[in-house]
Amino acid sequence: MSPQFQKTLETRIQELTVSIEAQASELAAYERVLQIELAKDHAPTEKTSSEIRLEAEPVSTSSAPSNEFAPVTFTGNKTTLVADIVKSYGEAGVVPKDVEKIFEDRKIQRSKNLVYNTLSYLVGQKKLQRRDGRYFGIQTEPIPAKNGKAPAKRRISPAGIKRIREAMKKRWAVKKAADRAAAK
Repeated sequence: MSPQFQKTLETRIQELTVSIEAQASELAAYERVLQIELAKDHAPTEKTSSEIRLEAEPVSTSSAPSNEFAPVTFTGNKTTLVADIVKSYGEAGVVPKDVEKIFEDRKIQRSKNLVYNTLSYLVGQKKLQRRDGRYFGIQTEPIPAKNGKAPAKRRISPAGIKRIREAMKKRWAVKKAADRAAAK
């Protein structure tokens, strides 16, 4: 066996070992969540000591600290957890470092960029807003119409559809004629 081939195999073995260890830790986390859920099913009125409770930083609308805490429960879905943490901060908003600190304090395993990737994903899904480096929950209340009724949907009449079809046919005919003339 050539030394280069042996080195390539050793590198690949190391990569696979790291991957397997990461998957094992993720599996352990899911098993803990499963145990928590099973414990909830057997004793729905009692809280188990293994239940993971998160408490976000104080929610405040001013710069002065407040003694109010917004509890957030970790159900095993880290994306939902990040969204809940951001929403629990309310109007003050949250920076990614605060979310990372909560993960570290609660000893929830995560990948290096999980918080940043999740925040970007949630902004793309329009579940969060980003302003001046801070993330905020989006108000999901529908905006009522002025008269209290929902606006009527616009509908195109059959005659309108026919006019559109005829106009499109004319446009394509002109384009094809111009293409034929340019090809000659």
